[in-house]
Amino acid sequence: MKFALLVAFASVLGLSVTASAVLPTACGPNANILSESSFAHKGAEVKLSTISCPGSDVRGRGSLVNALKRQVVSQCDAVTNPCSSTVCDLRPEQPSLLDCNDLTIALDGLSDPLLIPPSTGVIATLATCTYIYINLDTVEYSVCGSAFGTLGIDTTTHCFTTSTTSIGGICFSPQVPGNDWFVQVEASSESG
Repeated sequence: MKFALLVAFASVLGLSVTASAVLPTACGPNANILSESSFAHKGAEVKLSTISCPGSDVRGRGSLVNALKRQVVSQCDAVTNPCSSTVCDLRPEQPSLLDCNDLTIALDGLSDPLLIPPSTGVIATLATCTYIYINLDTVEYSVCGSAFGTLGIDTTTHCFTTSTTSIGGICFSPQVPGNDWFVQVEASSESG
């Protein structure tokens, strides 16, 4: 079962990198951009997009949403909530390791956590690097920028050290209630 889910999510590696292009593949045909914002980091623009992912309830736990909808789970510690598996992206278009490092530092500087409701996600982009966090759970996640950035840079580091030609990939959570998400790292449209 876990392997089948891993294979299904690995198909997400075929995503385009702009928020609007990511939607149909990552979040199903009814997905859309909910909000967009940006902030400056070291003279560069960091773009944040919140996206809906109504097709991401792949665990079949949708009936639990009403009972648990007021619960918020903190995802602020990448050490206690690390990736349980990582799949690396071997496509030729790769983000810059320096841009991913800068994106991690920029996200670490966010003072407020990102609130990510069930079946939604956040796309963060700086120059050639894009991080995508998708909440597959039935409860809202409060995701600290530092944890989001750490999961992103951990994915890039894992992929670069294991393949030396890949920086992008997908990091999967343990896929259990309260810890059911994935983080994807890929090249942004500025890398092409």
